[in-house]
Amino acid sequence: MTDQRQCIVVAPMHNEQSNVESFVNRLSDTACDGWELIAVDDGSQDETVSRLRETACHTSPNRLRIRLVSLSRNFGHQRALIAGLHVALRRADELGVDRIAVIDADLQDRPEHLADLLKASSGIDVAYAVRASRGESFLFQIAATTFYRMLARWAKSPVPENAGTFSVMSTRAVRTILENVDENVFFPGLRSWVGYEQVAVPLDRDGRVAGQSRVGIKGLVRLAVGALFGYSRLPLKLMVFISTGSLMLSIIAVIAMTALKLAGLVAVEGIPLVVVLIFFNLSVLAIFLTILAYMVGRNPSPVQARQLFVIGGETCLN
Repeated sequence: MTDQRQCIVVAPMHNEQSNVESFVNRLSDTACDGWELIAVDDGSQDETVSRLRETACHTSPNRLRIRLVSLSRNFGHQRALIAGLHVALRRADELGVDRIAVIDADLQDRPEHLADLLKASSGIDVAYAVRASRGESFLFQIAATTFYRMLARWAKSPVPENAGTFSVMSTRAVRTILENVDENVFFPGLRSWVGYEQVAVPLDRDGRVAGQSRVGIKGLVRLAVGALFGYSRLPLKLMVFISTGSLMLSIIAVIAMTALKLAGLVAVEGIPLVVVLIFFNLSVLAIFLTILAYMVGRNPSPVQARQLFVIGGETCLN
């Protein structure tokens, strides 16, 4: 049974013309009176907005209010999500709502499962979905599973394995997230980092009903690189391991060459000696660069004053 509390739902959309009508209808069937949908158009180039407007005309505002937030261009899924949370938090304060949900409009996460997350979030700050099963291709499943396991193993703060963006949060958790968001946005990692009491809810995930995936293997690699550099110490540890190993090998080579030279077995000169010395110098340099990277990482500071997104317009559709 659906939790009777009011809820504001944030749904980033980019070229979802094939799914938007079904998404809104299923969400409306799931919603209780007083729910609001913040649909964030992330620079769609198809008929996503026009079909959303048409669907909103046939949706009762008493059941589900629909608010369109149009970004000035395509900023990417994670930034569109953050833009939606900014609007949702403002609306939550205006309406006195204490729960904000995040879901993609591609119907891979089922709108009907919002009831399960709302129920699980009772008395706590965050209930997030973990994928009990996936509907994507076999190759994508392997890539996604590898990425989440690496992130769960190496993250600075625990990032639950197979946890995506689908979640229900208290306004307190959302406000903390927005106060700490940075240029390198990875929402599941940031949501985990803020802490508070959180619970995982195993839910099945479907394949896309229609249209093309926004992520794919290429997008997943881009997201993985950003997440690993922003939320884990794996790159720093790899630098330490490689530079230390190279330095040790150089020292062993120098000792061996010196011993052979003193024993009169070989004449150490020319290219071999130059190569060993170069490796030694590069290893020492890499260690100092690693120390510098660690010090910079301990004292992060913004290097740009640009916003993560630009809202081009906001309209109530019903």
